[in-house]
Amino acid sequence: MSIIRYYLSGLPIVLGEAARRELAAELLRLGVKKPLVVTDGGLLETGTAGLVLEELKKAGYAFAYYSGVKTDPLDTMVDEGLDIYRREGCDGIVSVGGGSSMDTGKCISVMTVHEGRILDYARSTPNHREFKRRGCPILSLPTTSGTGSEASQFAVITNAKTHRKTTLATPMILSNSAILDPELALTAPKEVTAYTGMDAMAHAVEAYTHKSTIEEPSWISDTLALEAIRLLAGNIRKAYEDGSSMEARKQMMWGALLAGVALNIGSGETHAIGSMLAKYYGVCHGISVGIPLPYCMEYNIPWCPERFCEIAKALGADVSGMTPEEGAASAVRKMKELLEDLNFPQMSDYIRSIEEVKKFSEECAGNSCCVSNGRMTEKEAVEQVFAACLRA
Repeated sequence: MSIIRYYLSGLPIVLGEAARRELAAELLRLGVKKPLVVTDGGLLETGTAGLVLEELKKAGYAFAYYSGVKTDPLDTMVDEGLDIYRREGCDGIVSVGGGSSMDTGKCISVMTVHEGRILDYARSTPNHREFKRRGCPILSLPTTSGTGSEASQFAVITNAKTHRKTTLATPMILSNSAILDPELALTAPKEVTAYTGMDAMAHAVEAYTHKSTIEEPSWISDTLALEAIRLLAGNIRKAYEDGSSMEARKQMMWGALLAGVALNIGSGETHAIGSMLAKYYGVCHGISVGIPLPYCMEYNIPWCPERFCEIAKALGADVSGMTPEEGAASAVRKMKELLEDLNFPQMSDYIRSIEEVKKFSEECAGNSCCVSNGRMTEKEAVEQVFAACLRA
């Protein structure tokens, strides 16, 4: 008999236009008197982070900030933020940005009450330490619609020395409050909208086809994942073409949030492949999981055709009269069409031949994300999916 462990955070969510104005009330509720704002320099330059800082100033809050976060955050960035937190006498975290800022903020928080360094607690670290308790309060304000980090128990941190991405998974880093203001996403460039949107899509597809929920259906993740796919598929093109559409931005935020909650069941093979692209080719996260998504789906159709048929419906395909396998194939076609409409990069932009893949295919197959998959557990399977991507 399969047992599913699924963490519901009891997370207060505030979503809507100008939702950032609720920040002061949330800080008061959580007893935070001086937060550390964790963000990236680009958001300070565009003024997006300034919208949040202005709310803190209006409410009379003293605060410090760390703006050194970059895409695919390093363990050293957690150290830097933690140093500022302690030096400035902060007692809470306000993360403003995409998944990188939110993941960094969550890791700073939990390390305020633990010894050592963040990667001492990573699943991939031999004899890794275990988190014992939550850190200071975390308030997450996403400026993209992708990772769903504001509602997940995961954080992805890159080892600055080895360049290996490492996932931390623990309910100890769940946000204490999520404030989703679509106005904060209005300045996101088209490419960022596409890449983060496909990251959210990968989360939803992987959650719905995860080995655990196929063996023993999890109605929580199943229901949220399908609705996330529907929202993302129905709004990503609009958000991409017209970034000023508040409604499209709002629906994308809902989709990313639902996908993030669904993903608490665990990520899958596109993230394993994505980690290889990031480690060996420096590909950013959204691209690295978006490129292989339809090809992983195609390879996995025999594992759960009925589920991929349901995904096709959520993507907007008419599968009436089709067999489950035919409907599943239409899901793959729909996903490929979506990537084409978003002018998404291709695998051949980074990898020239399958010979390059063979150097790390065994490492990829042994990744914990592939282990959670029903079929892609051998290096030959990894090479087959990469080959399909390269033929596109």
